[in-house]
Parts: sequence; structure tokens; C-alpha cells
Amino acid sequence: MVEKRASLRVNPPEGSLAINQMNRTKIGRIIDISTSGFLLAGREKINSGMIFQLELLIVGQKNAQINLGAECVWVDLQTSGLSIAGFHVIDISAQDKHNLEAIIVQLTGR
Repeated sequence: MVEKRASLRVNPPEGSLAINQMNRTKIGRIIDISTSGFLLAGREKINSGMIFQLELLIVGQKNAQINLGAECVWVDLQTSGLSIAGFHVIDISAQDKHNLEAIIVQLTGR
């Protein structure tokens, strides 16, 4: 299969989380991340089209707290009740984007 993504995706360390800034609840574990989007696994009810203001916590990385706005673009609900959801970043400050780019570089070892 040919990779079509424009942004490099990396797998963050186990325990990296997405927190809903509105109610401080954990919405899922970050499976992979790029500067333009990320994949979450969690048990919170999420539907495509939902928009969140999130705090991403990347375990073990410098400047590992990233604040951003994201839209869920697809959800796959597993029979176990686990939801796998793809998100597109729709709002991120220049500083948080810079920090996210640095984290991705750290995680790729480049």
C-alpha cells in the first residue's frame, strides 16, 4: 500500500494521552501523531464531526504538553467497546506546532 499522508506520523511512548480541556476527562490514548493529525484509542463516545479542544500529553518528551483544536474525521467502534478515532488538527498555536514538530523529530531519532 502506498502511503498518501503528507506528514510523517510517529508512535508516541505508551501512556501518551489526549485530555478534553473543557471537562478535563481523558478521551483516549494517542496511537500515532503527526503535525496534521493523530489516532486515538479510547472508551469515550466520539462521533465523526465532533470538535474538541485538547491537551496532548506525550510521555517522556521535552515540551510534551501540546494544546490544540481537533476534529474527529472517522471512528471505528470495536465490539469490545473501544473506539479507534482519527483526528485532524484544525487549530494550533505557532509555539505548540513548533513543540510538536520537535517531539516528532525526537521520536524519529532524526
